[in-house]
Amino acid sequence: MMSDDKSTNSDIDVTIFVCTNCRDEADNAVRPGLAMIEALKTATAGKPLAVKPVTCLANCEKSPSAAFNHRSGWSYLFGHLTLDNIDDIVTGAMMLAADERGFLPLRGRPTCLRGKGMTARIPPFHHHEDMPQ
Repeated sequence: MMSDDKSTNSDIDVTIFVCTNCRDEADNAVRPGLAMIEALKTATAGKPLAVKPVTCLANCEKSPSAAFNHRSGWSYLFGHLTLDNIDDIVTGAMMLAADERGFLPLRGRPTCLRGKGMTARIPPFHHHEDMPQ
């Protein structure tokens, strides 16, 4: 099935999931993720990225939130995002897409995707590391 971004699943390296349930602190009726999804769809056109809504990322204290999911690599959850971060979100997602390990390097990562902005990173299903000695 084709998505509305006109890409096939094999063209997509990273999916950006954006929470549609997060509410604006100043106006509870506003859901910033909805505008973020539209802005990201425009900003990712022609890139190996997909943008999809998700009802909740359970990152409410850091809303609005988005997650990156690499097709065979790591996943990341970010918060405290705004429409001002759209270019940085796309930059970070492209960094993840370009990394052959499917890992988002810290060096060069936009500020909004570091520190307080980053909530979690989740290893891929096939991940294996030895226990420390």
